[in-house]
Amino acid sequence: MSRDERDTNDEVHEVIHIPPAIQTVLDTPPVQRLVNLKQLGCAYNAYPSCTHSRKEHSLGVMELAGKLATSIKHAQPQLGISDLDVLCVRIAGLCHDLGHGPFSHAFEAFLKAVYRSERDHPELYRERNELFRKEYGMDIPELPEEYEHEQTSLMMVDDLLAAIGLEIDWTDLDGPLKQIGDGIDANFFGFISNSNKLTAFTSRDWVFIKECIYGYPLEQPDAPVAQTDFVGRSQAKDFLYDIVNNRHNGLDVDKIDYFSRDSLGALGVPRKFNILIRNARVSWGICPNPQKCFRCNHQTNPEYHMMIVYPKKMITKASEFYQTRIRNHVEIYTHKKTKSAELHTVDLLIEADKLFSMLLSTQHDDPDAFPIHSRFEGFNYPRLPISRAWMYPRLFLRVDDGIIATFEDRAVGDKNPNLQPLKKLLKQRRMHDYYKLVGQVEAKKVGGDSYWNKVTEDEIRDELMEEQVSYSGEDGKIMTLCADDIIVEKRELHFGRKSNNPVTQMRFLMNKWDSERLRNNLEELPIALEVDNDDLPEDTVPSSFLRRTIRFYSRSFEKNEFIGHVFHNWLSHKMERLKADTGAELKVFEVDGGGINGHESPNLLTQDDSIAPTPAFGGMKRKRGTPKALFGEE
Repeated sequence: MSRDERDTNDEVHEVIHIPPAIQTVLDTPPVQRLVNLKQLGCAYNAYPSCTHSRKEHSLGVMELAGKLATSIKHAQPQLGISDLDVLCVRIAGLCHDLGHGPFSHAFEAFLKAVYRSERDHPELYRERNELFRKEYGMDIPELPEEYEHEQTSLMMVDDLLAAIGLEIDWTDLDGPLKQIGDGIDANFFGFISNSNKLTAFTSRDWVFIKECIYGYPLEQPDAPVAQTDFVGRSQAKDFLYDIVNNRHNGLDVDKIDYFSRDSLGALGVPRKFNILIRNARVSWGICPNPQKCFRCNHQTNPEYHMMIVYPKKMITKASEFYQTRIRNHVEIYTHKKTKSAELHTVDLLIEADKLFSMLLSTQHDDPDAFPIHSRFEGFNYPRLPISRAWMYPRLFLRVDDGIIATFEDRAVGDKNPNLQPLKKLLKQRRMHDYYKLVGQVEAKKVGGDSYWNKVTEDEIRDELMEEQVSYSGEDGKIMTLCADDIIVEKRELHFGRKSNNPVTQMRFLMNKWDSERLRNNLEELPIALEVDNDDLPEDTVPSSFLRRTIRFYSRSFEKNEFIGHVFHNWLSHKMERLKADTGAELKVFEVDGGGINGHESPNLLTQDDSIAPTPAFGGMKRKRGTPKALFGEE
């Protein structure tokens, strides 16, 4: 490991310091892969400047993690935060997103769609599996019901270590990392002090790094047996786990960075919350989520934890932090154009998954291949479908945003008729011709929740199909709809804790005397308290912390207006039935109100705004002689 230090520039944090150990981690294939992943997936279709990478974000999280840990270390030296602790937390920030697939959360939606298809149509899976078994002598591995990118991040941390010839040794956690191949000497990989003294990482340090990423005790296969508590650091340093992935209230440096970075990319103005980092302190607070807490969920009364807390004066700033979350979701992450491109990308990945698999066999016999973590020694699949590539780190390294270009290379010139749906999707992508939003409604809180909770997206789509009427296109031909023409998306917008106010899950030091006691011994630290909605400034408490909307997209460009008519037929009939049965209301809205307390956000110029409004319908008029009106547009 080199002992040279360096700095790098960053558009949000200006300068980021990179010590030797982090440079070593930064140079590994799993971290370098993040260069080819856009942080915001498909959002650049709405905001052309939203092209920053997950590597940029990860460096930002690393920088903020170090600043937060260092700030607490200087303010409360009795907590015993070491320089090695700070380094480990920084590495956790750098590695927390290693498990993300291409196109951000579209990849997770793709895996969920494949799982549902294989569950609901087992005959298709059996047919494919039989062909796979016939050719390779083994079954396609099954997909889990839920994909968690955090767990894949832990797998890639192991791969990161394997790439430099190291591995966590669970039989000797306080000894150096296990040497498994050529690479860095475990005894010379660690923290270098100002006096040039090196403290080598132990296996426990890297367990700690993985726990900081996951936010909970490790499970198999990341530990020999499922752990019931944190192993990396003692309970006296519980607060260190709040820095990268805060399990208590969700206010952590991951979100602080991407709220700021994403706002800068989309809106041109970073929403910074560095004041929260400067004012963060550590004290006792009662567990805000005892049902989900691994320590409190089996107890009658919740425990007090050592956690990151804030002075009372930070309540308003904390409220602004969570308000930024919902604003970013409305304006950027679930913008109609972002979601349209995301849904289209999911369909493209599904089609490619049916046809293509990724070669693995050459990796086993390549003398120049990186060492493999011992947990994959029996993994002998010669090929895997794209939907399973995340199961093996050597394949996952090749799954990034460039994978669509790979599909194009393989599809061009191939006369296989099975490729036609994929070729059509690829052409639409090249033409920026994504699915169209034709309507949306909001399930009002009174009565609307019962409908929302009762029906699935597929059931809502089936309800629309029942509302078909005779409809002719511009050429006079009668149109009919099929289920695949319509996509129904149930969307939840909240402040981070569903219907609850996340500020009430934070803990605050309520008076000056509490702040003066922050340098006491651990047992004598003050108790930070909960605030409820009645204690908060009125302008920070919206009428509801949860909005539920249902959006309707058209896959068929020629049927956009037809589906719009069907949507309005469904809505009028559904409104009548809901009011009669439950008193519920579905509110049609044309502009997504991203503001708080019912105030709409200002209209934002996006790539989709070259379209002129059509006053008769309040919709949008597309170019190229397409249907003139859409209904219920944002």
